[in-house]
Amino acid sequence: MKEKIEKAVRLLQNEFGDEWYKIAQELGVQDLCSRCGKELTSFMAFPERGDGGSNKWRGNCSPKVVEAILKYVLDTKRYYRQSTSQFPLLDPMSGSGTSKAVADRCGVQSILYDLNPDAPYGKGGWDALSNDVEDSADLIFFHPPYHDIIKYSGNMWGSANENDLSRCVNYNDFIEKLNFIIKKLYLSLRRDGRLAILVGDIRSNGEFHSIQSDMMKIGTPESFIVKGQYSCTSDSRRYSKPFIPIVTEYMVVFRKDNSLIIPFTWTRAGECDISKKNCKALTWHQLIRSVMEQAGGSAELSQLYSMLEGHPKSLANPHWKDRIRATIYEHKDQYIKTGNTRYSLSYMAA
Repeated sequence: MKEKIEKAVRLLQNEFGDEWYKIAQELGVQDLCSRCGKELTSFMAFPERGDGGSNKWRGNCSPKVVEAILKYVLDTKRYYRQSTSQFPLLDPMSGSGTSKAVADRCGVQSILYDLNPDAPYGKGGWDALSNDVEDSADLIFFHPPYHDIIKYSGNMWGSANENDLSRCVNYNDFIEKLNFIIKKLYLSLRRDGRLAILVGDIRSNGEFHSIQSDMMKIGTPESFIVKGQYSCTSDSRRYSKPFIPIVTEYMVVFRKDNSLIIPFTWTRAGECDISKKNCKALTWHQLIRSVMEQAGGSAELSQLYSMLEGHPKSLANPHWKDRIRATIYEHKDQYIKTGNTRYSLSYMAA
């Protein structure tokens, strides 16, 4: 296979010169991006950005992304014999005006807001946290900052603004404010309208965050679309530390079926210390193995008794010490005897 790929590369280079790689990228995703006669699937990838907005505006998305979801919503409404003569596309963080260019091509009205007071199109100086959404729309395309990965106010334009999502003090603050804006936008949808939110995963200060997983889900979920990323500024860097590079974004599409009833869910984060709390899923084997891992992989029986004496499992079992010894015996392949009463985990033993 490797030889065939190398031969294909040479043929493409000879035929198309410097354009060969873009052509190969397009061919590579074509089958995923078009199925069942549909041009929008649950996977989208646009190696060529397309026309509209400015590719110099960091963090901007391809106009082909906006066009794909806009055409889908328009086609859906036409299929169900709904008028599109008064159809507006609203973009509350319009940046360089990508959504306007797409709406103009598709022959629909665009409503643009942006925090930047000197926004090239639409209403500048619009604060998503403190200003009302005065308009309603059949499609709201929302592409917020990915926390602080790219700072906009005071960097891309103007002076720093405390209500800029890219300047939130931490990730939890970002998610809380993002969810408030999502609710505000959903309430501005017309019935049978769509809210399309384009977000990505991020890695900040060594921590991984999945915005699409943590943000509020509102309305009726219609689609979860994975989008390939191209030409990221970090692509050319090399890192010694192991990690999984982020090469995708996600567009989550919600439909408004009822003007008054709003279904919603959101992620609830928390943690449980199993050295102190019990749960139905926790077995004696898992508990013993975990406390031994925490202790460095080896422990005397007396240490295990001391560590687990006040645990709910022990309090509920008058023969808990016997249960510890029996568990070790039942899993002799994982607990290796390394002393008279000392045991070590097989995968951590020296």
